[in-house]
Amino acid sequence: MDSTVGAANTAVLNLDPTLGEAMNGEDAQLWKEAIRKELEGLEAMGTWEVVNHLPGVPLVDSKVVLWLKLDADGVPIKHKVRLVARGFTQREGIDYQETFSPVAPLGAIRAILALAVQNNWEVHALDIMMAYLNSRLKEAIYMKPPEGSGEFNRSLRHMGFFQVECAPCIYTKGQGKDMDIMVIYVDDTLVIAPRLETVLKVKKQTGQRWKMEDSGEVSHFLGIKISQNRVMCTMTIGQSGYIDQVLAKHLDKHTKPTMVPMQSIPEGTLVASTAQQKEYLVIVGKLLWVANSTWPDLSLTVGILTRHMHKPSQEHYQAAQQVLRYLKSTKEVGLVYRANESQEPLVAHSDTNWASDATIQRRSTLGSVALVYGNPVAWKSATQKCVSLSTVKAEFIAATEATHEVLFLKQLLRSIGIATGTPTVYLDNTGCIQVSKDPAQHWKLKHIDTKYHFICNNVQEGRVQIKYVDTTRNLADVLTKPIGRQAMQQARSGLHLQTPAVVYEMGSLSYATVLKNGGHTLKQQHNEQGTYAVEEGS
Repeated sequence: MDSTVGAANTAVLNLDPTLGEAMNGEDAQLWKEAIRKELEGLEAMGTWEVVNHLPGVPLVDSKVVLWLKLDADGVPIKHKVRLVARGFTQREGIDYQETFSPVAPLGAIRAILALAVQNNWEVHALDIMMAYLNSRLKEAIYMKPPEGSGEFNRSLRHMGFFQVECAPCIYTKGQGKDMDIMVIYVDDTLVIAPRLETVLKVKKQTGQRWKMEDSGEVSHFLGIKISQNRVMCTMTIGQSGYIDQVLAKHLDKHTKPTMVPMQSIPEGTLVASTAQQKEYLVIVGKLLWVANSTWPDLSLTVGILTRHMHKPSQEHYQAAQQVLRYLKSTKEVGLVYRANESQEPLVAHSDTNWASDATIQRRSTLGSVALVYGNPVAWKSATQKCVSLSTVKAEFIAATEATHEVLFLKQLLRSIGIATGTPTVYLDNTGCIQVSKDPAQHWKLKHIDTKYHFICNNVQEGRVQIKYVDTTRNLADVLTKPIGRQAMQQARSGLHLQTPAVVYEMGSLSYATVLKNGGHTLKQQHNEQGTYAVEEGS
């Protein structure tokens, strides 16, 4: 449950205090009120029944988890509380069979947002209060709060929604202009539809069945700022407010900003202090959320930092600080999605840095990025699980991973009525392309695990096509190796990572939007009819 607060100075905030910290802080009364509402809500939902402790029956301990909910600008708006069981005291198969909270994949969420931009759909947000509690337990458990979303799922089905098979936390109903999409991430929900009337009808039906908070047109989701411009058919997705909080708490104040997140892969030689090692874990955890949510250009760097979570050195700690310095320089950057009829509905770029890192036994680093109508929606940077003996083999494995992603997105888009045709995977290695297309060449890779030949089967069956792209235009390049300042600017541009500056003319419906990126400026002028002219310059 939650308690609403007003705007506050967000220079330094404890976003997830312990119970002791909350009770001794200046917001103690607000936290107490939020805890009271949580307990009353649980009781009203019939979550538990108070009984005497039976001899010999183990009790599952519980605790309250506290966190501040921020708005789109990083200002705290709610004190949120959740009572949870300390699950590590339970016995699997006796106290429970499985537990989960319903979440939609971030890549799927971004893909649907890209579709909303492409088709100029309405995007609204809801907060379903305690939806995760409305499920029935199959076991007799003492002090375990229910988890799952069975009742909410049945309610949506009763409203006419169908669950998307490849992404069970996404629901659809209707077709064409009457289509509606619901995206669920625990109790945060997006409602997306071509018409406002459809959105309002769904929100009304949902409100009749569940206690909910209507946030109107989406401005933030999961702490991510979302700004949709229906006139320009654009959407900007960013985390500047969250990044401000991270910088205020962890950035060394005596360091200077930088325009690259990593210059070279650090080798740990100097032992970090205990305090640095503990802080390193927290910093990298927060950077993972940023990289996975809105900053694809950080995926490689943060992935490298995660390899050293068990025993970070001073060099690794300084590398984490460099990422914070990079964020300080570019924190206003966001993913800018644009409608573009000339773009292919679904493509992916794949790349590999072969045997580049001696710290991981010369295993290669793969990178891939999938785009819906030219907008990046899913990205990955990872160390390959096996040692590749050549660039062709390394690229072959990376291309297979990219194929997995585009076929998932193809299935997702098809489930909501969007035809994508045959998706394309772009590579910059002609040898890999030849092997993928020609069965006669497969003997060259016969020692590669069978699962990686998945790409060959799908190329031959026509489910995906492989094409060449020059290395300088391969969007996945930034996901495989550290690059310099100029190359990083080009990579951000290709990945639609830009800083939007919007200037409104007071007293007029006309306005101008300036998209800045590495010294290049794109101006779009709009009038009352929505028409515009484009002027490019430096």
